[in-house]
Amino acid sequence: MTALALRIVQPVHDTGYPPGPSIALQGSLTGDSAGLYLKWYSSLNSAASETQPELNADHSLAILNWSAPLAEFGSHVIVLAATDQERTDLSAIKAVTRSAMSGGAPPAASAPCIVHRLVAQIRTPAANGQVLSKAAATLEFLAPARWARKDAGPPEAWVADSDYQRINGIAMRLRLVPVGPLDPAHSADIPLTLATLPFIRADDKTWFRWAGALPANLGNGNHTLSLSVSGGGATTSAVRQVILAA
Repeated sequence: MTALALRIVQPVHDTGYPPGPSIALQGSLTGDSAGLYLKWYSSLNSAASETQPELNADHSLAILNWSAPLAEFGSHVIVLAATDQERTDLSAIKAVTRSAMSGGAPPAASAPCIVHRLVAQIRTPAANGQVLSKAAATLEFLAPARWARKDAGPPEAWVADSDYQRINGIAMRLRLVPVGPLDPAHSADIPLTLATLPFIRADDKTWFRWAGALPANLGNGNHTLSLSVSGGGATTSAVRQVILAA
């Protein structure tokens, strides 16, 4: 009998996806498929529950050619699994006699599958036309969905989620440019080191907070603030029109 083997065909490992359509999930199965149940998993599946941690409710072979929203912002670890038990309780797991898996995260996975859903959202400033002090500005923008997790200690305390940050493939860039003709001498990036950037919780989401003096080469007046979010060869962005003042 041919050994059972699974392979994820789509999505391709380390691919980025801007906001928009569902992402194609395609797999290839080698071996006897009789009596098998197939399940797709994402590490950022916000709908996951104890009874259905997988993305798909249909566990038939048809799910080898499927699509899912994967709308949560961040780097998704994708797994495709096949077993001869449909349930996921302990007794069912112990009863598994045939199984195969593909995807997962490096270094444990020999053929990893991590994809990056990109979302760019600025919280502060909240609207166009707001004044930013060059001496002491505050900028807040959306962090990946699992950047932080609830702490086991005090209520409402959140800490960095090191498991997610270990596989994060999302990068961010903040830039200010004066409105009008190109003026590189008075444009500037705001350096970001995400791993050490403070974060807050608001609106049931995690937001990065950058606070400090803006780059000294920036002038006063109307500027465009842009947030670029990139990963896996793709980029998306958000902008605010702001007024810089001393």
